[in-house]
Amino acid sequence: MKQIFKSAAVLCLLSIVYSLSSAQQTQVYKPNINRVLFVLDVSGSMKEKWGEKTKFETAKELLFKIIDSVEKKNPNVEFAVRAFGFQFSKTERNCKDSKLLVPFAKGNAEKIKVALEKISPQGMTPIAYSLAQAANDFPPDEKSLNSILIITDGNENCDGNPCSASQKLLDKRVSLRPFIVGMNGGENFVKQLSCIGTVLDTKDEAALYNTVGVIIKQTLNTTTTQVNLLDQNGNPTVTNIPFTLYDHASGKILYNFVHTLNEKGNPDTLFLDPVGVYDLELHTIPTIRKDNIELTAGKHNIIALDVPAGKLNVECLQANYANNDAQIVVREKNEKREILDVQDLNAPENYLQGNYELEILTNPEMNPDTTVLAMNETKVVLKNYGTVSLMAEENLLASIYQWKNRKLETVDRWEMKTKTENRKLQPGNYWLVYKPMSSYESESTRTQKFAVVEGDVVVLNLVK
Repeated sequence: MKQIFKSAAVLCLLSIVYSLSSAQQTQVYKPNINRVLFVLDVSGSMKEKWGEKTKFETAKELLFKIIDSVEKKNPNVEFAVRAFGFQFSKTERNCKDSKLLVPFAKGNAEKIKVALEKISPQGMTPIAYSLAQAANDFPPDEKSLNSILIITDGNENCDGNPCSASQKLLDKRVSLRPFIVGMNGGENFVKQLSCIGTVLDTKDEAALYNTVGVIIKQTLNTTTTQVNLLDQNGNPTVTNIPFTLYDHASGKILYNFVHTLNEKGNPDTLFLDPVGVYDLELHTIPTIRKDNIELTAGKHNIIALDVPAGKLNVECLQANYANNDAQIVVREKNEKREILDVQDLNAPENYLQGNYELEILTNPEMNPDTTVLAMNETKVVLKNYGTVSLMAEENLLASIYQWKNRKLETVDRWEMKTKTENRKLQPGNYWLVYKPMSSYESESTRTQKFAVVEGDVVVLNLVK
């Protein structure tokens, strides 16, 4: 039974290794198109003067200038505009007053200018509803980077929940958390909308131009990421560990990588899709997870995990992996006692710092506890096995026992169908109990005591 368990464990490990190796392909995220959706407040309050012009006039001119400028320099950018609060008067309290004014297309600047000239502020401020509708404004294209920029002067006044609407965008991996640019919105404005994304309140026209320009530039920059695996001293020296990035909402596997240090000794740079929320699983023993990771578009992101790891080596110099002499089942020492790994003798493995239970599949089994310390090697040394050579005249039912805890504990039990068999045992004193398979009498049972010495062979002649 032990042999079956050992073989099954080896096959299981080989299967896992194959699955990992076949999935490790270089994956680089390069968006085909950068899409930026402006969600523009055209509610009644946007009629207010802001300097020499109304807030709406300022925002309208800003959108045209920025879109026109960016389109001339970057042919892979598409803009669209959704406006809210312009179709119904405030007295009608229409909280679905939101419309995709100009859909995504290349060279949209003039269309957007003409469309904005035809509308004027008058209605409510349905920010949550507009955000929910914005999810449908982006064409279904997994290779495009979608961003939302909201320009508004006030808070939601339609009893909607902008936080919930923004989360739905993330869950669908439709867009990044939006940028919200306020036009003198005030402290309460920043507090109420910070759950949606990055809120930046501007005090005048010059600040508005500068802020929106910086956001657009950041959105169009390449997003890069590095994963720092920190050792016991907080340095990113740990490497060569596979890790998986999942979509937080669905659990879908998005990327598989093996962590690498570049030629300068720094963590390698990754090009990931900045849209949505990630969960990272580092395939250490036991695994480490970091959930709810959001990347900042257009910037270099650093994801850091503490990996206080050390080595465990169970050493038995005469043991031979090819002969499957023994393996070690490693469990974390806690209530669950789940199997973490099946380790070979004389083959050091890395584990996170902690306490572990070992089940060493020698004959007989041994069950020591051990502690792995970060940046150290913990060594468990076993005595070399000895061999008992059994010689019989006929087929036997045989059992080997050890005297422990004031009783005989079973070490091995089998049907001996050959005239000579060798059994590898740990050094110690044993009882051999056997009976001819041809006999129907219990009294034909025989018992022999024997001792196994490290590295030696003891020969037992089994007679009737």
